[in-house]
Amino acid sequence: MIKKNRQRSKLHDQASRFFHHHYFGVGKPKTKESQLIHGRRTYAEQIRIVSKAAHDLDVKKLRQITPAMAQNYLIQCKDKGLSQAYLSTIQIALERVVFIKEPEKRLDRVEAKNKSRSTLKEIDRAYSNGQLHLILTHLPPKAQLSVLLAYNAGLRAEELLTLQRRNEAAPSPHRKWSDKRFSGREPGVRYIVTGKNGLKREIMIEKDLAATLETLRLESPRQLYDRKQPFTVYYDVLGGERFSSAFSKASKQALGWSHGAHGLRFSYAQRRMDEELLQLPYSEGKEIVSQELGHFREEITERYIEPYGSAH
Repeated sequence: MIKKNRQRSKLHDQASRFFHHHYFGVGKPKTKESQLIHGRRTYAEQIRIVSKAAHDLDVKKLRQITPAMAQNYLIQCKDKGLSQAYLSTIQIALERVVFIKEPEKRLDRVEAKNKSRSTLKEIDRAYSNGQLHLILTHLPPKAQLSVLLAYNAGLRAEELLTLQRRNEAAPSPHRKWSDKRFSGREPGVRYIVTGKNGLKREIMIEKDLAATLETLRLESPRQLYDRKQPFTVYYDVLGGERFSSAFSKASKQALGWSHGAHGLRFSYAQRRMDEELLQLPYSEGKEIVSQELGHFREEITERYIEPYGSAH
């Protein structure tokens, strides 16, 4: 497992260098003939797709991927039940590698097995900024704040009920916490939350949002039960099952579907990797996000960062 993870990280870093040299167009003017990638999310996604393909194909260098290998890989992806849209995204990413010197060439299109719906395995639960804006319009102010807190700090629904000031609690001492947590973020206010198995971790909340949170500080902590579990609550915020239900209802009203409030953690992880930690090596960025989410198993964090494929 360690060897595989090390090789995967090397391939990701190699793909990052390749795309930066040939296709990095973030912030640059667009032209009709340009082959550059101008969107950060698209740019990061293409890197992930190519590095995963190289790993699955068991090559050590991107240049070892031939057009025939890429075509066969597309067919394998079809057999996993991926949607037509995502198969096309994989095809474009592979073409950028195997036809780097012949950009007019294309791989053969592969038709998805199931064109009607994406499988649960394929679903990316992350919400975009535009989708969240629509969801917020269907929520009262108290629930809106909880959405912003969860999105800003990568919180589980029940963790909203455990918010404490940094001088009131400390991160769990049995874990080794990286000093690089919250790298790439504007200075914010640190709080402590309690997650799965009682793990206490630091989170960071933007200053303006933290100031709003402090207006909801209770004069004294109170006890409440959520899903039959007791919580000592320090802030009058919506969390737990009530928040999850309100969010899912609003999402269905706004979008016609819901990936649940847990999707806000997917949004956090992908935003961190795709925008704020993009310049760091893949393995280093993943470790930072893992600790910020309260994970200590790489395969779990990869499911948030890379929602597609059998490796997750």
